[in-house]
Amino acid sequence: MSGGKALPRRGFLQKGLVGGALLLVGGAGSLALRSTRLSSAPRGPLKLLSLQEHAVFTAAAARIIPAAPSWPTPEALDCGGKADALLALCHPEVGVDFKRLLTLFENGLFGLVTHGRPTPFTRLDPAAQEARLDAWRRSRMALLRSGYLALTRLTHASYYSSPEVYALIGYPGPPDVPAEAR
Repeated sequence: MSGGKALPRRGFLQKGLVGGALLLVGGAGSLALRSTRLSSAPRGPLKLLSLQEHAVFTAAAARIIPAAPSWPTPEALDCGGKADALLALCHPEVGVDFKRLLTLFENGLFGLVTHGRPTPFTRLDPAAQEARLDAWRRSRMALLRSGYLALTRLTHASYYSSPEVYALIGYPGPPDVPAEAR
């Protein structure tokens, strides 16, 4: 190799095997191609997420925000649409990374390897969805723990920033700013 350090043969083989395994897990076979169960349509046109990615986020948000009798559901507040709008404002790489996260989270083959169930997240029953989220939360792999945090933080931001929730959490709402102060 000109101009750089040569990678030891053992390191090259290890990186090659790990990279090959990740490619196999991420995109192989019919398990990876199982279809996403679409949720209700977003309220408006999506700016960044596909309908499938929107469905994965919406399904995860339904598990992350616990159901309460007098509280609106994340789907009723269009948390998926709000998350999409927020991600569209971020640096493009952030959006690409989040889309990859949702694809990995939904991937049936990855679910089989990491959790023993070859079912996409959106096709799992609610208890199994909660178990998968908990497995990501407790994972030894930093990538999965970080992915869990990204999902939960974006879900919380899109849910608790909804005016319909303000009174429920004791928040009076944002202050009125006089026009001349803007």
